[in-house]
Formats: sequence, structure tokens, C-alpha cells
Amino acid sequence: MRIANLISGAVLVLFGLVMLALVIPAQIEEGPAGMMSPRLVPQMMVWLILGLSLLLIVTNLRASSGEAGPFTRDEVIAFLRIGGVFGLSLVLFFALGVLAASLALILGALLVLGERRPLVLVLMPLGLIGAAYVLFTHVLGTVFL
Repeated sequence: MRIANLISGAVLVLFGLVMLALVIPAQIEEGPAGMMSPRLVPQMMVWLILGLSLLLIVTNLRASSGEAGPFTRDEVIAFLRIGGVFGLSLVLFFALGVLAASLALILGALLVLGERRPLVLVLMPLGLIGAAYVLFTHVLGTVFL
């Protein structure tokens, strides 16, 4: 991970220098006299990118090389579970419609994240789906067939 951070920091420094030296002057005209230059905000943002990328390089040069992998086993399992919940919701959306998919998405995410209180498992989907219904029908005036 340390090498990847060093490489990405170097690429971002190169990107920032190219933007400051070539792209911004070639693509953005100078403003008229007495007016703030249109180049100012893009240059400020590129300087911010340059500063943060240099900070990334410096912190990774000073870091020790004895690091663990980027993800633990539990994080990978949680990622796969949430991905499975989204996949199930997508299948239910095409097979049964929006209501089944949204119910599966909300309940599945709550269960995967460790929620076990029955009141929360009942009221959270009802509240979110009900609020979305009120938003679309009464506030935005959408007509459902």
C-alpha cells in the first residue's frame, strides 16, 4: 500500500504541474483589467491537489514498511454481504417491483450491519418507504398508476 500511495502521489504531482503550466493557461483566458482572473479558482484547486499529493508522498516516505494488508478478512466478508443484499434487491426490483426491492434493501442492510431490535426492523422500512411515498406523491406531485 505504501508503494501505491507513493506512485499515486507522484502521478498527482505530475498532473498538477501539467495543469498549472500547460492546461490552465491554454484553456482559460486572462480576465480584463480590474477583474478577478477566471484562472484563479482552477489554479487554487490545482495547488490544493499539489499540496495534498505532496503530503501523501511525505507521509508515506516516513511511514514504516511493516504494514498489514489493506483489508481484513471481516471487512471483505462485510463487503460481500452488502453486495449480496444489493444483488438480491436488484433481482427483486426486476421480478417483483420497487416495494419488494426497497424492503429487501433496507431490511437486508440493517441485518447485515448487525441490527437485531424488532421495533427498529419494523419501523425503519415503514418510515423510509412511507416518507419516500409522501415525497413523491404529495410534495413532488408524481402520479402512480
